[in-house]
Amino acid sequence: TFLIAVPTGVKFFNWIGTLWGGSLSFDTPLIFALGFLTTFLFGGLTGVILASPALDFQLSDSYFVVAHFHYVVFGTVVFAMFAGFYFWWPKLTGRMLDEKLGKIHFWLLFVGFHLTFLVQHWLGVEGMPRRYADYSPTDGFTTLNEISSVGAFLLGASTLPFFYNVWKSRKSPLVGLDDPWGWGRSLEWATSSPPPRHNFHSLPRIRSESPAFDLHHPEIAELELLHNPDEDSIFADAPNVNGKSEAIDDATPERGTDHEDIDGTAGHSDEKDH
Repeated sequence: TFLIAVPTGVKFFNWIGTLWGGSLSFDTPLIFALGFLTTFLFGGLTGVILASPALDFQLSDSYFVVAHFHYVVFGTVVFAMFAGFYFWWPKLTGRMLDEKLGKIHFWLLFVGFHLTFLVQHWLGVEGMPRRYADYSPTDGFTTLNEISSVGAFLLGASTLPFFYNVWKSRKSPLVGLDDPWGWGRSLEWATSSPPPRHNFHSLPRIRSESPAFDLHHPEIAELELLHNPDEDSIFADAPNVNGKSEAIDDATPERGTDHEDIDGTAGHSDEKDH
């Protein structure tokens, strides 16, 4: 358990770094992803606690273990699953889910989950064993168990706005776009929503790790080409588009007209036409 915390920590900082360098839009998929990170952090920290023999002597076979297990298995998987569901639903069906209902679903699930399982850590610390059918009122576990039960009902109720959202989406307007989110990078966003029978009418050109982004935002690919002009660059054959010259001038005014023209002719002394 101690050893698994090392690669897990690497992945966690990898996710934080991805968010740190990104331009975030707090739509439903992202807030579910953030809920996943929060829950995963709690589960990872309590796992390290259980790996310590001095602490595990008190906490072994208690409700602390139950809480840790549900944070790691239920919390992380469910939040990540819903993040993917909201993100790819318009790709699967061609229809968007309602953002307001999605956020209601998230907050009910998030509050209900943590209300249910967070207090179980304290029950474990107080000595409540797991796998017991009953306990005495004099044990002092009643209040926290009642709070956990309220959270469980709230957790169950959180599925109602989700199911209504899915049912309601059948009458939502078709998105009519390959990428309704606008900034998708992977290949599924380079085909229609929903995809045709064989996924693609024609295969898009793949010249980088972000083929859909290059397809829908070629002007940005051209700016990347400007800053990575080598012949072996992954942007070396990015398409020419209307407005490319103006975009490059706006981004790098110090270059003036010293760039490639729209028709692909060289505007500087380099003999190689990149």
